[in-house]
Amino acid sequence: MKNQTKGILMKSRSASACIKEGYGLYTKNFRKTMSSSWLTALLYSLVCSALCTILTAYLPETITQTMAARATNSALPANGIVVAAVILALIIIGGLFEIATYSCVIAQLKDEFGSIRKVGKWKLPALDRTTFVRTLIATVANILIVVVLLAIIVIPTGMLLGMPSGAGDISTKSLVVIALELIAIMMLVLPMAFVSMKYIIRTDTRLWRLIATDYKVGLKHFGFILIVSVVSCIVICLAEYVLALPASILTTANYQANIGVYYGDPLGMPGYINYISAVVFFIAGFIQIYIRISALFTSYYMYGSIEQQEEERRKFKESGMNQSQISMLP
Repeated sequence: MKNQTKGILMKSRSASACIKEGYGLYTKNFRKTMSSSWLTALLYSLVCSALCTILTAYLPETITQTMAARATNSALPANGIVVAAVILALIIIGGLFEIATYSCVIAQLKDEFGSIRKVGKWKLPALDRTTFVRTLIATVANILIVVVLLAIIVIPTGMLLGMPSGAGDISTKSLVVIALELIAIMMLVLPMAFVSMKYIIRTDTRLWRLIATDYKVGLKHFGFILIVSVVSCIVICLAEYVLALPASILTTANYQANIGVYYGDPLGMPGYINYISAVVFFIAGFIQIYIRISALFTSYYMYGSIEQQEEERRKFKESGMNQSQISMLP
C-alpha cells in the first residue's frame, strides 16, 4: 500500500480532483484507517453516549427549573450547576478523544498508510504523540482566533444594535448583521485550513510563524479551499443526517417526554429508555466520527496541491529571472 500511495501528496490538482481522489483514498484505506484509530474512536463514542444521554434525560428538566428560578428571582437549582459542570467536562474529554482519533488518521496519512505501530500486551494501536499535540495546538489556535474575532466584531455590534432606538425591526436587523459578520468570520478563518494542515504534517514548523507567512498563501487560494471545504461539509452533513437519523428521532422523543414529565404528564417511555439511548448514541457517535474523518483526506490533498502549486510558481519565477539574466549577457 505504501508503494501505491507514495508521492500522492505533492501533486497539483483541481478542487474536484482533490475531492474525488480524497474520498477514493478514504474508501480504499478505510480498513487501515479504522485499525489505527478504533480505540480512540471507541472512547470518543463512550463519552458521546454519556453526553447525549445526559442532555436528553436531564437537561430539559434542568433548563425548565432554571428558567422558573430566574422568573421568581430565586436561587438557581444545585442540580443545574452539577449537570452543567458534567456536560462541560464531557465536552472537553470528548473533544480530546476526537482530536486523538484525527491525529491517528493524520499520522497514517503522513506515513502513506504504512504499517500500523501497536503497543502493549493487547497490541493496541499506538498514538503518535507529536501529531496529537500538533493537532491539538492547531485546533485550540483556531478556536482562539474565532473567539477573538467574535469578541472584536460580533459582540460589540450585537450590543450596539440591540440598544433600543425606537425602531420596531431592530432585532431583525441585529440578526441579519450578526449573521453576515459570522459568515465574514468564517471566511477569515477558512485559510487557516491550509495553515493548520501544514503545521500538523510538517513537524519542523511553528504555528504562529506559519500564520504570519502562509496565511496569505491560503488567502491566495481562497476559492480552492472554499470549494473543497463546502463540498466536504455537505457530504458530511448529508451522511450524518441519514445515518444518525435514529439517534435524532430518539433525542426528540426523549426531550419531549422529559419536558412533559416536568409539567406533570406521564413519561410515556419505557423505564429502560436511557439504556437504549446510550447504546444508540454510542453507535451514532462511532459512525459520525468516521464520517467526519473523510474531510481529513480531502484536506490532505488540498494542502498538497497548494504546496505544489506554490513550488511550481516559485520555480517558474526563478527560471524567468535566470532567463532574463542570460539575455542581458553580452
